Amino acid sequence: MSETQFAPIGASERIDLLDAIRGIAIGGIFIGNMQWFSGYGFMPDDLAAQSSLADQATRYFVHALVEGKFYSIFSFLFGFGFALQLSKAEERGDSKASLFKRRLSWLLVIGMLHAFLLWSGDILSVYALLGFVLLLFRKKPTGSLPKWIFGLILIPIAVYLVFLALFLSFAPPDIAATVSQAKNQMWQGAVSLVPNSGYFRIMTEYNLNILAGRWAGLIFEMRLPKILAMFLLGVYVYRIGVFRSLSDNKELIKRTLIIILPLGLIINLIFAYFVGKESLLPPEPIGVLGVVTYGFGVPALALGIIALIATLWQKENSQRLLSIFAPVGRMAMTNYLLQTVVAIFIFYGFGFGLYGKTGPLTATMIALTVFAFQIIASSMWLRFFQFGPMEWIWRQLTYKRRLPNLREA
Repeated sequence: MSETQFAPIGASERIDLLDAIRGIAIGGIFIGNMQWFSGYGFMPDDLAAQSSLADQATRYFVHALVEGKFYSIFSFLFGFGFALQLSKAEERGDSKASLFKRRLSWLLVIGMLHAFLLWSGDILSVYALLGFVLLLFRKKPTGSLPKWIFGLILIPIAVYLVFLALFLSFAPPDIAATVSQAKNQMWQGAVSLVPNSGYFRIMTEYNLNILAGRWAGLIFEMRLPKILAMFLLGVYVYRIGVFRSLSDNKELIKRTLIIILPLGLIINLIFAYFVGKESLLPPEPIGVLGVVTYGFGVPALALGIIALIATLWQKENSQRLLSIFAPVGRMAMTNYLLQTVVAIFIFYGFGFGLYGKTGPLTATMIALTVFAFQIIASSMWLRFFQFGPMEWIWRQLTYKRRLPNLREA
């Protein structure tokens, strides 16, 4: 079959529930990212302890209910979409997944531009690179996927234990104080530079340093296996057909809601109490609890949230309410990148320069306000266009031809 016969998935082939889940995930991701856009996530613990009770409570609940959970939901949906697209590709004669590989290649380009030119916290490039790894699993039997998922979740825990053993055996006694001092210096440097500098200086002196640290964390703290595990979980759920018929899978969804959601909540409330202790700089015995609770609690709560949304979706009134998030999900890349543009203009020196000047509560309220605007704007945009602006560009690059975007009257 020639490439000209391939075309993007049409509206009739989309699963509205998944678009709604994706839209909700975009909102949650923004709240989590506000820690780093605003700078409060970098604030040293001794300074954070002096903030207001409302800010401390907000920080705690962001860690417990948001951080990592909505990225995990998005990762789950990426894996689900991967399995769906490969299935469609094979039906259309693309047995080598060539279209998906090109799609990933352009996603990597967009992600790298985002990371270097706007914000170091980019996730698109990470997804693109891991998407190529995910291709290695496309022929794996469905029954083997849970074993791979469990093994990938265990990897960060095992690595942390090894680092802890090496640290306790060989690290100098003053390493903790050295790390603490370095964090304080980084914070002082950031609050001096970011809200008072122009675009070029921020990107070269701040963004590049944070980008290097981010990738070091992704690699050495073994965050990549966690993302890949959620990819595979999405593939597994696609293969067993949960979203093809919610009514046929009511019992599975109900068990997930009743058992996994409360369990995930409990584990994450514990994790939020120990947040920061799971860092490899420096590792400490109590950090093992942080790594374990994060490793199992995050995917559990992410699955619980998905089950909750799927359950509510089956009720007419709640489905109508949840449907407002679907347009945001259909324009996920556009909205994700737009969040970056808005946030850096609010917090960086070439905009309002509020970096380091807003606490967790204010930053979260800003995120919710921007997200409310995106809900309205996405709905209005899709009344006239088939795709979001970035989705349209990405699809044209993938299919190597111009695609219509304006809806017919």
